[in-house]
Amino acid sequence: MNRRIAVAIEEKNSGVEHVAEHFGRCSKIIICELGENNEIIKKEVYHNPLNGHHGGVCQLPAYISQYGIQVIIAGGMGAKAVANFHSYGIDVITAPGLEYEYALEKFRSGNLSGYEECAGHSHDC
Repeated sequence: MNRRIAVAIEEKNSGVEHVAEHFGRCSKIIICELGENNEIIKKEVYHNPLNGHHGGVCQLPAYISQYGIQVIIAGGMGAKAVANFHSYGIDVITAPGLEYEYALEKFRSGNLSGYEECAGHSHDC
């Protein structure tokens, strides 16, 4: 069965895509559909329409869920945000500071899982 994962992205000055330090402020979201052998079948890129909007952080889990996402990879999020994603059946993985390609390869090889809640983001949805 195929899986769909979303990676919250921010682009550094160098032009290299990194896992966004804060999911709600990501510039774009890359969605990858993975096949049975974790091969990338399809890749879609969406700009975050909620970036910079008051309450956008709270609305991002609902927005992402419309794409049939099972997993989100982001740099950091608070307990409320994690609970919000879980309420949509989306697993959360945190990978702060990793380059996008590296994080994706670690996930595909089974070496990236779990999350740590950011204490500084406890006010997030």
